[in-house]
Amino acid sequence: MAFKLRTDDIMIWLLLMMQLGFHTNTGYDDVVSLGVSVLIFLYFIVVGGKTGFVRLTQRGKEYFIWYSAVTFICSISALWATHSNMSSILSLIVDTYIPIVISLMCVAEYLKRGNTGLGMMTALVMAEVAVAIRALLNTEFTSLLSEYNTRLYGRGLGVNYNHFTTQFALVLCVVLFLAYYVHKAFYIPALFIIANIIISGSRKVLLVSVFVFVFLYLTSSGSSLWKKLLRLLVVVAVLGAALWIISTNSFLNQLIGKKTMLVVREVISMDVDRSSDFSAYQRSELIKKAGEVFFSHPILGVGYYCFRNYNEWNLYAHNNYMELLADMGIVGFLTYYSMYIRCFLEYIHMHIRLQGGKLRLNHRKEPSKWNKLGVLFILSLLFIEYGQVTFFRPYVLIPIMVTVLGIENMKNGEAWKRRA
Repeated sequence: MAFKLRTDDIMIWLLLMMQLGFHTNTGYDDVVSLGVSVLIFLYFIVVGGKTGFVRLTQRGKEYFIWYSAVTFICSISALWATHSNMSSILSLIVDTYIPIVISLMCVAEYLKRGNTGLGMMTALVMAEVAVAIRALLNTEFTSLLSEYNTRLYGRGLGVNYNHFTTQFALVLCVVLFLAYYVHKAFYIPALFIIANIIISGSRKVLLVSVFVFVFLYLTSSGSSLWKKLLRLLVVVAVLGAALWIISTNSFLNQLIGKKTMLVVREVISMDVDRSSDFSAYQRSELIKKAGEVFFSHPILGVGYYCFRNYNEWNLYAHNNYMELLADMGIVGFLTYYSMYIRCFLEYIHMHIRLQGGKLRLNHRKEPSKWNKLGVLFILSLLFIEYGQVTFFRPYVLIPIMVTVLGIENMKNGEAWKRRA
């Protein structure tokens, strides 16, 4: 399959690069990101011989309503917040909501002009490659290797390296799927992104990357039981060899081995000793405290971004589930995860409908390889959110947007071909 690079593709690539790689706290990055995004939006609605209003697809409308509802609930939480949160709400609107809406309109125009979801996902991958290059150019490799400090990755950009590593894991879902099911040329950017994930040393992202690779390797083997068993043996052998190398090599063990095993212990038992890994211990304590705050304010929470006032470190919970429950209560939690549930049910061929005045879960067969990407993406995101707060972060909201709208576009194209 040959890919033709057109002006529209360059524009959507530039837009995604702005949203994924320029929301940092260094210099004028946010201003540059917003300014370039506005110019790209003007290009899409003016250039090309036609000027008109933005028309969103069905999934685009759902995305807009969903995140507008999330932002609205966060904003009105100022009415019941236990601590002043107006500055945080303003930051949410200016730094996240407005860029998200502009990006959504650009994506809608890109698709309306006859471009495909595959082209959009390709742009997402290439944008992530550009972000990785920018991060590498700002990494103190000498200190990283001598101190075993992977948090120095991209430190020159002045941003939490979790922002980069989280989006790497999400984009890896997309690029590996494209490599397995669309074109092997995607293996090249996939390997580059994997290399950056290893450099970053992020524990949750390393585990997600292994899951993504194993999932696609096993599910792409066709219907042959023998091939599936053979691939399963290969997976066990490769993982066993990798664990042996990491555990016996002092450098690799210091760099990623110990941290990865600690996060496994944390997920399984929540029992992490303070002296063994303070970061893991701190996160464990933050999650417990967030649970206490939620149970004391279960319906509406304590107000957007107010949980940080309830712990000794003045930090957010480092867990999307518990942060949402503590800040926004069960109302905000269900509002945010409604989009995940809606998409996931569709990808596993289920849908909710109203029958006889009751909500019922029915089976609906929709054979499409793109559903596999949707399942993989959401499962990976759910795991990542155990160790990262994401509900107001463009580096997560943008990949979600591109993936769910891209899947919708590709599935609609398949349905059109079947009808034809």
